[in-house]
Amino acid sequence: MEDNNRMNLIIKAATDLECSSCILGFELSENKYQKFPLTEVSTLGSTFDPLVSVIQKITGTGPAGGKSGIYRVTIPAGPGIHLARFKDKPGYLGTVVKDKKGVTGQAVLESVPLDPTMVFMAMALKGIDDKLDTILEIQKDIMNFLEQKEKSKLRGNLNVLTDVLNNYKYNWNNEKYKTNKHIQVQEIKRESEQSIIFNRVQIESSINKKSFMHRDRDVKNKLQKVQSQFEEYQLALYLFSFSSFLEVMLLENFQSAYLNSATHKIEDYSFHYRELYTKSYDQIEDYSKSSVRSNVLSGLATVNKFVGEAAGKVPVLSKSKFDETLIDASTWLDTSSSKKTEQTMSQFLYNRINDVSPFVDNINNINRLYNQPMELLFDQENMYIALSE
Repeated sequence: MEDNNRMNLIIKAATDLECSSCILGFELSENKYQKFPLTEVSTLGSTFDPLVSVIQKITGTGPAGGKSGIYRVTIPAGPGIHLARFKDKPGYLGTVVKDKKGVTGQAVLESVPLDPTMVFMAMALKGIDDKLDTILEIQKDIMNFLEQKEKSKLRGNLNVLTDVLNNYKYNWNNEKYKTNKHIQVQEIKRESEQSIIFNRVQIESSINKKSFMHRDRDVKNKLQKVQSQFEEYQLALYLFSFSSFLEVMLLENFQSAYLNSATHKIEDYSFHYRELYTKSYDQIEDYSKSSVRSNVLSGLATVNKFVGEAAGKVPVLSKSKFDETLIDASTWLDTSSSKKTEQTMSQFLYNRINDVSPFVDNINNINRLYNQPMELLFDQENMYIALSE
């Protein structure tokens, strides 16, 4: 009973659309309408073949029968002419009335044999497909890291999520599949969130440990430790975002409050990641600059510059190149110190990335499709979607 209610909600939301079955003879604004070629809808799986077939035939008569469904309603043009409303509930009758004159006729209803649930899922899956290349590109780097670190469980979790993403379009109407996969995805999401919290605490502990006297080797060891922790943190955030998005699709809770909650949680975790990365970068950079070798180079540069400038003020020495040589040496030492710090910190730059945007974008897209009125137009080759502004 609960499953039927959920699907009825999807149908109810997806039926809030305006259909035009005419062959388009005018230009559509690219700013308002998003085009979906029917050939691309076909690639979503054989489940959507009937949708393509219906749209290709809809300019004809369509199936008869007068049963419940979507209809194109036509009434005579003229001032004050409209459909009659129910008195005790929302909705319209098929009777045509004119203000102050009463009934003037009946509306003409043309059957539009379009499954709204299928339209909704086709649009949602097309949005996912558009982001798939970005997701797979990010995962190449992640898989390389996992192979190097021999993280077999994490590789397995990533493979599970990828498999669900690739096969959902063939099973979106298979309740058994969705239930089983939801359990797996939920477990990965739980583990990932635990890992996010754990790695954050570990990183904060690592960057706060400092010693007054430290060598370049100490800086390198700290950097490698924090870098490894950030890689784990980065992966946990990615898996959490991935599983949160898939949970939305498998659970089929498309209510706006739930979807907003899901995206806000991903974005909050992403913000905290960037915030901690910036803090860590600054602290390690300061730690590198304050190492014994950096201080020696910086100190020598200052001394050389001071001696060179002082020598320039002595009449005998100022005539020689002694002062210029010392000043040039100080500049070189200062530059060497800066370059050493830059080389150290360049290793840390990769960790600044935490690209969760494909998952946030997909959830937001589903939110718009489900919770906003949608205008659907189509011709023999394309569907055109426009969401309300």
